[in-house]
Amino acid sequence: MTLIHNYLYREIILFTAAIIGVLTFLLVAVSMFKVLQTLMYTDLPMWLAAKLMFLGIPLTLTLTIPAGLLAAVMIVFGRMSSDRELLALKASGIGLAPIVTPVIFLAIGLSVLDYWLVAYVVPECQKEFNGMKHEIVTNNPMALLNAEEVVDKIPGWRIYFTKKEGPQLDNVYLWRLEDVTNRLTSQIHADHAIIDLDLEHQQLVMKLLNEHEENYPGNGDASKLSPGGEGEQVAKAVSLNSFYEKIQKRLAWMTLPDIWDIIYAMQSGPTGEQASPYLTELQARISFSLTAITFVIVGLPLAIQTQRRETSFGVVITFLIVLLYYVLGAVGKGLKGHAGLYPELIIWAPNVLFETVGFYLFYRANRM
Repeated sequence: MTLIHNYLYREIILFTAAIIGVLTFLLVAVSMFKVLQTLMYTDLPMWLAAKLMFLGIPLTLTLTIPAGLLAAVMIVFGRMSSDRELLALKASGIGLAPIVTPVIFLAIGLSVLDYWLVAYVVPECQKEFNGMKHEIVTNNPMALLNAEEVVDKIPGWRIYFTKKEGPQLDNVYLWRLEDVTNRLTSQIHADHAIIDLDLEHQQLVMKLLNEHEENYPGNGDASKLSPGGEGEQVAKAVSLNSFYEKIQKRLAWMTLPDIWDIIYAMQSGPTGEQASPYLTELQARISFSLTAITFVIVGLPLAIQTQRRETSFGVVITFLIVLLYYVLGAVGKGLKGHAGLYPELIIWAPNVLFETVGFYLFYRANRM
């Protein structure tokens, strides 16, 4: 058994590491494409792009680690089953449970790593990732603005323009939104706008040339616009305070201890805030950290019973399992605002379903 276990450890670890590396590289490259595209047209240093890329790696790893282990299990055990190696081991009196022990240990170890990532590392990285918007704006406010796109990165405003040359925007449209309801309150058009950043007051100053403003009524009826102010040169200051403050308030940027503290505070004294989103987020992180174990439980019997040695077959089965698992998980997280449906329990449905099927298939495979 020592020889068999060493073989399995070596094969599973090598395949898992290779697949995780490839998947992580591809997913990070795709996610960073838009960031790099933005940086190409600004004067921002490239080290910002590198930092953004590294901050996205922990979140990607939480997806690629379980998928890499599942793919490795499908490939290795599919080949062993196809070559009748597992049949020979069973004929010599060795059951499936001792054979798959190394894989279970690896799955437990990777689940612990996943838990550390989702509980502590990923929230801090996401918070830092979004906090770097502050740094990008400080270095070059024009990085927020892309021509011929409706810019919605600044809370309370929507901006559209057709051309950008240095700090100047041409044919500019600005829509001002109400803070609470996001109701459209006014529309501004200017031939040109000169952009400047007031760091002291954390605001974006737009000097509008040949500006014309129209106001929307309280019901938002665009057909009943009323004329507003106009002038050859008007300055508009766009506050960025809320843009920076939102970095501290996102649930996804809280570590598990932070979420625990909020839930405990809600239980100690009513705050009027729903606990369901926090409970669902807490349960989702714990549930998804066990994904590696769940994938191994369902993947092992599938690999053994399909008896296919083709790598492509293992990859296809892996993709289907991963897709179904995360779709079910996304449904559970999407219900976090509906406390009556108990989303904090529904979030466990993928694990329960997959592990039930896996144990049943493993029982059947062990009796064959």
